[in-house]
Amino acid sequence: MKFISEFGYIIVLPGNWAEYDDEKNTNAFFDTTEWTGNLRITPIKIDPKKGSELLEHEMNSFEGKAEKLKTQNGFEGLKYSEESGEDFIYYWYVIIKDKMFICSFTINLIEKETKKNGVELTKVTKIIDSIKLE
Repeated sequence: MKFISEFGYIIVLPGNWAEYDDEKNTNAFFDTTEWTGNLRITPIKIDPKKGSELLEHEMNSFEGKAEKLKTQNGFEGLKYSEESGEDFIYYWYVIIKDKMFICSFTINLIEKETKKNGVELTKVTKIIDSIKLE
């Protein structure tokens, strides 16, 4: 299912996922059939000439906990994860032209090592890989 954001990007969501209201300037999604976590996508306008420098700064700020990535569309980014109370949060930062997309997927900490979580991470990765500017 194609989702067109009011923030100037398009993604492809699984058919049973829906948007819900969250923070300002953020689109948030969840599986409506069975809750498996919350996905949030926040686009931030950046200077396109400083994208690599910005990613390097972010990599350094995570003190070796982040790793570089390339999306299926060839966009550069990074990913890392962390515990936060009873939650486990996966983060992706992806730069496309003049925007940096900060994406997070929050699950219950007890779900982290389950097969179900692995399946959901695959879905979320495909969603993030599908990001395109409008």
